[in-house]
Amino acid sequence: MLELRALRLHVERSGWSCTLRSLAIRRSNGKETNRVTSPQTGTGWTCSCCGAAHEEYAMSFGSPAPLPWMMATDTERSAGEINADSCILHDRDGTQYFLRALLEIPVHDADDSFSWGVWVSLSEKDMNTQARNWVDPERAQLAPMFAWLCTDLPCYEETTLSLPTTLHTRGPGITPLIRLEPSGRHRLALEQAQGISLHRVAEINAALLG
Repeated sequence: MLELRALRLHVERSGWSCTLRSLAIRRSNGKETNRVTSPQTGTGWTCSCCGAAHEEYAMSFGSPAPLPWMMATDTERSAGEINADSCILHDRDGTQYFLRALLEIPVHDADDSFSWGVWVSLSEKDMNTQARNWVDPERAQLAPMFAWLCTDLPCYEETTLSLPTTLHTRGPGITPLIRLEPSGRHRLALEQAQGISLHRVAEINAALLG
């Protein structure tokens, strides 16, 4: 049986964590997105779509656990394991293996990307490969792995659960990346392939932070 490295954590059934970081705004396609000064933070930006001034905002949101874990019974969770990077769940469907990953989306007119902290399910074979190479300095050389998205992201009309992804392992201590099929019709796949506007980032912030 695969064992997790770190202390088991109690995870609430809901809630999103966010990361605030400043943006390097740039000009693109003749449109300007300028920094403004706000009384609260002293920084901010003006949206080229709606013209509104916004303060500094979160560029990363993360789910605390895969949805199957959050939907599991107390008995099922007590028999499983979860930490900041990985999760094992034993339920009526068998044993499921999950890994935390980042889904990065380019942001137009900004020298930065927006990211969703998500969870994906891997096969037992691939999860064991991840475990064996967890601290290997060369683990970024692992071949890409197929994975199912196991986080139901907000701000999308269609559920993001069970979207097929490809997991790309990075060096020790660096969260893996996932890529959706760029030809997919889901809005999330299109956003990752084509990028999003700062206005869309503001919409997500408003939806999750109020």
